[in-house]
Amino acid sequence: MNDGCDDWEQRARATWLRASRELDGSITALEFGDTVSGAATGDASAAPRLLRLPLGVGALARRYLLAPRPGESAIEAAIAEAEEAIMPLRPLLPTGSRCVSADPHVAWIAEVLGLAPAPWLALDTQAVEHGFNRWVSIALGRPATQDSLPASAEFGASLLVLREWLHHLGFPRILSARPGAGP
Repeated sequence: MNDGCDDWEQRARATWLRASRELDGSITALEFGDTVSGAATGDASAAPRLLRLPLGVGALARRYLLAPRPGESAIEAAIAEAEEAIMPLRPLLPTGSRCVSADPHVAWIAEVLGLAPAPWLALDTQAVEHGFNRWVSIALGRPATQDSLPASAEFGASLLVLREWLHHLGFPRILSARPGAGP
């Protein structure tokens, strides 16, 4: 997946534009990149504000999660890095903003967690948290044959960043605009 700054910016703007046409209120459109991610946020009355997130799912996966069993300390380090990158964005987001994404990683998570295809899949924070806990169990040694979740570092990093994004920015759910089979 190409991760040039223009890539996440262009995707975030396009997702924000689609959502602002189809949904009411303020929108925050999250898009992942390999080394940098970001969001476009605001309401339809003005151009969106772009927020750069110095965190990409590919880089996070390569740094902490590539081992077949990454271990608790690697997972905790990945969580800490995600929190450090995400938490400063909270005061920059409009109150009551809806979180949306057309990112294939988010669609992949929604599909794996069992959401039925729809124009906007609503993936709530509790489902993401439950999915993350399942992934951690696999990463820490539970046989992958006991769960249908992908054991890949890329899936784990995507799920981890999404979990931290929703939790620390106070979003009760994310609406995924692009159901599909993964990146």
